[in-house]
Amino acid sequence: MQGAVPAVAIYISKLTIDGLVSGEQTRVVALVLVWILGQVLGVLFGTLSQILQGNVAERFTAYINLQLMQKAEEIRGLDLLEQKGFHDDVKTLQEGAKSRPLNLVVNMVFTFRELVTVLALLVLLAPYALWMPLLLLVGTVPLARATLHLREVGWRALVSRSENARALEYYSRLALGIDHAQEVRLYNLFGWLRKRYGERFEESHRLMRKVRSMEMSRTVLPMLVSLAAVGVVFAWAVNTSIAGVLTVGSVALVVQSIIQMQTSIQGFIESLGYLFERSLFFDHYFRFLRASSKVNNPAHPLPVPYRPSIVFEKVSFAYPDGRKVLHDVSFHIRYGETVALVGENGAGKSTLVKLLLRFYDPLEGRILVGGSDLRELRVEEWRSRVGAIFQTYGRYAFSVAQNIGIGDPERPLTQEALEAAASNAGLGPVIDRLPSGYDTLLGKEFGGTDLSGGEWQKLAIARALFRKADLLILDEPSAALDPRSEHEMFQSFAAISKGRTTLLITHRLASVQMADRILVLKEGRLVECGTHQELLAMRGEYFSLWTLQASKYAEAGKA
Repeated sequence: MQGAVPAVAIYISKLTIDGLVSGEQTRVVALVLVWILGQVLGVLFGTLSQILQGNVAERFTAYINLQLMQKAEEIRGLDLLEQKGFHDDVKTLQEGAKSRPLNLVVNMVFTFRELVTVLALLVLLAPYALWMPLLLLVGTVPLARATLHLREVGWRALVSRSENARALEYYSRLALGIDHAQEVRLYNLFGWLRKRYGERFEESHRLMRKVRSMEMSRTVLPMLVSLAAVGVVFAWAVNTSIAGVLTVGSVALVVQSIIQMQTSIQGFIESLGYLFERSLFFDHYFRFLRASSKVNNPAHPLPVPYRPSIVFEKVSFAYPDGRKVLHDVSFHIRYGETVALVGENGAGKSTLVKLLLRFYDPLEGRILVGGSDLRELRVEEWRSRVGAIFQTYGRYAFSVAQNIGIGDPERPLTQEALEAAASNAGLGPVIDRLPSGYDTLLGKEFGGTDLSGGEWQKLAIARALFRKADLLILDEPSAALDPRSEHEMFQSFAAISKGRTTLLITHRLASVQMADRILVLKEGRLVECGTHQELLAMRGEYFSLWTLQASKYAEAGKA
């Protein structure tokens, strides 16, 4: 309706002028009233259109973001997340999801409105000379093609600089954020970060400057062609008016229609170009939705066995970059055992955990859970039976209760369950000191209370313990704890591991003595297995690591 208003207004102007010339005053008054009504309706349509656009765009934006989040849930493995191209797509989607759906809706409305205006004006002009509207349309074809091409080129350039955009955001975050604030200031990295930011910016800016120059050079000729078509039509209207063929109102109609059509066609082409560019965002969107991880659920998954044992059978694994980190690893863990996994950095301990959680699948061999191949189980069901604290644990800007409760979102968040998990993790005294206890908001992002590194780690342990898991994985659970907290945690280790299988990964060998068995990895191979005393008696890799650490503790004691 908005698109039809200009043509209706022009037609009413034509009738009004002809009425004035012929002296039909009553008709003129009625036409003026109708014209005023049309202007009022135009304003109302504009306001209503903005409201409708806002409502639709907000829902569309939320829908797109929810779809992206749902798809992220379906990417069960980590293989896609470690691909550079996938990161660029994610960056494009994260940035675009904030505005592209909104812009798409707005540009669809603008484009369709301008198209309605152009068609309505064509209907007005056609009775006078059919070739006029056709010439105006044909004259805009080169400009439309050039605009669409340049929008595509601009979008491709924007996407191609996604890596630079990620780098610029990263440098800015390092300089302005809190996570690295201490080191950035200690080493005075601001000048170094500014330099790298400037270099990346210039690289990105050169590309976009080239695109903008191309846009100017390639649109000049098509614009001249379009203006020439308008000039021909305008000249015809003037010449016909001089010859007395058209009435004064008809001349006014033609002139106004030409002016309005030129404006509307340019608006249509511009909106169409932006609409085309916005739609290219959805190439990445649909490609993201089609992306598939190598880790998928089987067509007919087996149920996860009750209290399962875990068996690694000749498991080997290499990351996508070709690094082979596990070689022919075999071992067996009975349900309820506490098994420690030790070895130097790079020995493959964390990779073994990733395979056990099925973030990746083995390159060779297989992992059996209760006798069933892990690949034959439903991924979500298996992971729901596992609680874990990782080396890079999450620090969530939620309340204390929510930080613990997300360890098992389906479990009721009762005070008893929260206190049990917090107590076993040694977190109780920390919570007692917080202003609102379990309701205290944590993290600086929303103005909450921040915790120390050790307190955050205790919170992560509580989160893992909140889940009633068959398997508990503790990957360096005491890395951020002070000696007293570490001692207290391992004192309560029996309560933590009771009734479940526990896999403990640590560099601190003093903490693995309570384990039923210790697996020793070296350069991706399982080289030793046994109790603490048995491994010391072997005088092999474990003995070397133990002796090295013991000597350091002795030296520290003497100091």
